[in-house]
Amino acid sequence: MAEVNQREWKLPGQRTRRLAWGFTVTIEGKRTRQYRSEWTKEDAEQTLAKKLLNVEQEKPKTEAGITLGQAVERYLVVKARKKSLVEDKRNLEHLKLAFGADTPLSQITAGRISEYRAQRLGSKAKGTEHSLAAATVNRPLSLLRHLLRLAHEEWEVLAAVPKIRLEKEPQGRIRWLEPEEEMRLLDACAKSFNKSLLPVVTVALETGLRKGELLGLTWDRVDMTRGVIRLEITKSGKRREVPMRQAVYTTLAGLPEPHEGRVWLAGSVRKAFENAVTGAKLEDFHFHDLRHTFASRYVMRGGSLPALQQILGHATLAMTMRYSHLSPRHLRDEMEKTDTASAVPTELTNPRAQARSHEPVEGVALLTK
Repeated sequence: MAEVNQREWKLPGQRTRRLAWGFTVTIEGKRTRQYRSEWTKEDAEQTLAKKLLNVEQEKPKTEAGITLGQAVERYLVVKARKKSLVEDKRNLEHLKLAFGADTPLSQITAGRISEYRAQRLGSKAKGTEHSLAAATVNRPLSLLRHLLRLAHEEWEVLAAVPKIRLEKEPQGRIRWLEPEEEMRLLDACAKSFNKSLLPVVTVALETGLRKGELLGLTWDRVDMTRGVIRLEITKSGKRREVPMRQAVYTTLAGLPEPHEGRVWLAGSVRKAFENAVTGAKLEDFHFHDLRHTFASRYVMRGGSLPALQQILGHATLAMTMRYSHLSPRHLRDEMEKTDTASAVPTELTNPRAQARSHEPVEGVALLTK
């Protein structure tokens, strides 16, 4: 087991204790602690990673190589800053139980992985009679594939990566507001006792911000001069700027002074939003669907997908494509624009109209050649 942390540490030759970064690691049953007052957290992580690597290199080279348990320990050190590390730990524990922590990586073959996947597909979700969803089956498999690729490409302790086939997942749920639905929702928000609800929903509809990004917004991230919202803490971990539409600028400018600290006085709008959805008689609609609504309308009004990707903060364009679905009404209007009957001038499709006209119809000569 390996752990990087900060603790009080009595340095050699000193009586007082000071905070120091370091690590505790257990290797082959022997527990080792190492702390330095001059270390940062990054220094401790790097030193621990080197120590684990040296231990692996000092071991006699065998065909088996490192075990899954050892690979998991190293992965957790390398990925210590990953936001979803808690979820990764849960899946890694599951993988150790499924394949065995002492199993050498080289023995985790495509055949064993295929058997594991088949067993998972035949399992039932806990407490239900439903089979496990494809996404539930895929998450540990994706993590295992990433772990094995690290072992092969970066750590150089695995000769080859076995093929891992993921299950095809159904397209994610997409729900957006039709214009009349939006009017009903905004009317219901205006009647809410929570005075922050209407401006929050308005800004969400006009920016596509995630709920956490929006509710965690502070005034120092709102640049009224440049007309942008600067986001520092995002799901992807990357900073981005979202330009304000006029409705956003007007909404934020109209909020009560002073414009300091958190933008929204209400810490949560969950219950108020649910009541507004009920009052507006909307079915199957959630706060995140405001983001779907923004993205769908952006595309329907001619916005480019690469620009939408930057606005939404997606790492890949493939994720943005999920939000590019167009409403049936919009598709019908676009189809009518290319209808052959409506595209040809009346004079060309109505012989009587041609007979009444003494002027040649422009373009007829080209069509009859």
